[in-house]
Amino acid sequence: MNTKFRLAMVLTACFACSFQLASCSFFVTKPETVSSGVIDADNPDIQYIGRFDFSNPNKVVFDWAGVYICAKFTGTSCAVRLKDSTDEYAVIIDHHAPRLFIPDSSGVTTVAAGLSDSVPHTIMIQKRTEPLVGKGVFMGFVLDKGATLLQPRPRPDRRIEYIGNSITSGFGVLGDSANCNFSPQTEDAGMSYASQVARDLDADYHLVSYSGRGVVRNYGDSSRTSAYPMPALYDRTCCFDSSLKWNFSSWVPQVVVINLGTNDYSTHPYPDSSVFEEGYERLIDRVRSYYPGVTIFCVSGPMIGEPCTGYVRDVVEHERKLEGRDKDVYFIEIPRSIMDDHDWGCDMHPNVYGSMKMADVVVPIVRLWMNW
Repeated sequence: MNTKFRLAMVLTACFACSFQLASCSFFVTKPETVSSGVIDADNPDIQYIGRFDFSNPNKVVFDWAGVYICAKFTGTSCAVRLKDSTDEYAVIIDHHAPRLFIPDSSGVTTVAAGLSDSVPHTIMIQKRTEPLVGKGVFMGFVLDKGATLLQPRPRPDRRIEYIGNSITSGFGVLGDSANCNFSPQTEDAGMSYASQVARDLDADYHLVSYSGRGVVRNYGDSSRTSAYPMPALYDRTCCFDSSLKWNFSSWVPQVVVINLGTNDYSTHPYPDSSVFEEGYERLIDRVRSYYPGVTIFCVSGPMIGEPCTGYVRDVVEHERKLEGRDKDVYFIEIPRSIMDDHDWGCDMHPNVYGSMKMADVVVPIVRLWMNW
């Protein structure tokens, strides 16, 4: 068994341990007092990676899957000030394996205690679930009295943005078989193929993804096109707030990965091929307009298949024939044939193992063309 598969088994076991309230080393408790060591959300030493609404800098709102918050702190304990009654989170202390974090109803949840006071510590909090589950409001941290945040290490120079659907969001990735039904407990954006690719390439990443959305048609729609497919949500800071537009100049990726099409052709009636391809080309044009010089990878994943895979390939071939475009857009096919029966999670979506196989296809291609 290779190293990555062993890691997957360890992480899955840790999450299962958290779900079953067994004797894991991580715990979640409500602190007895929050009267000292309060760190507000606008502290400059807090790093936000993903789309966040800073309209109120001390009550930072977010809902996209996979957004993460990082900090470095002194002292022996850390509590998170976060209000969210529906979503689930992962928390990583000092680069150990992630643990399940469910915010306390009080809005203050201890995520680490009994740490060594002789060295600084790091924390990363990541939203595991996607907008359809809920949104969070982050207000900062509570540390020991006299403890403080330290200047964190710089973020990686490499940046990847993903535009996708359920697979990118980690829908059902923690499921133990293809027969289980989706629940928030089985979703983990941090274990999706997209997050794994970014970690393998030492890149920061944004996931702009929502289950059931397509390029021009959403899952189960009775019409050939839908009013709000994924491109209609692409410019939003928060998925469910159409009035708050994302500032694309605030975080500029070198790579954008588009993995869409599954939902366009998962149920009838299918959109016409010309409508799908034109919609895909418009999305590529938008990405280029926001990020001049970006390299785009168009992925056809193991849930897509024909005829959609052929349409995506046709779009990329057409784009590469345009003057000056042959070096900025590439096609990646992840064939269903690489997947075994044990690679599927809830509702027949890739589980941790399947997501690793997907990442193993994408990483060398991106590494090659980006010289990473």
